[in-house]
Amino acid sequence: MIDVTILSRNDCHLCDVVLRIAQEVQKETPFTLTRINIDETADLAGRYGDRVPVVLIDRVETFSGKVTEGEFRRAIQKTSRKGIFSRVLASFRMFKKPVQQGRREPGD
Repeated sequence: MIDVTILSRNDCHLCDVVLRIAQEVQKETPFTLTRINIDETADLAGRYGDRVPVVLIDRVETFSGKVTEGEFRRAIQKTSRKGIFSRVLASFRMFKKPVQQGRREPGD
């Protein structure tokens, strides 16, 4: 399942907007949603400062600042397709027979 984390601060209007967008998209496409207030962690506050909201999708920073619903939706769909593709490739690898390297005989 896709994991979405929104890094926010107190009294951040854009953070509230991105959270509402995520909740709307989540109604159609399931993913886990976590909101983290960076003011509660000195390391995060130092790293991100006023550059909020920051949206991480599967632990990858995908957006910061203003995000539209269309942008967010496309990023979730892209991540979802990537996950499906990875699972399909993994299933093919399970059935793939190892290729043995050998010497060819003359006339083969």
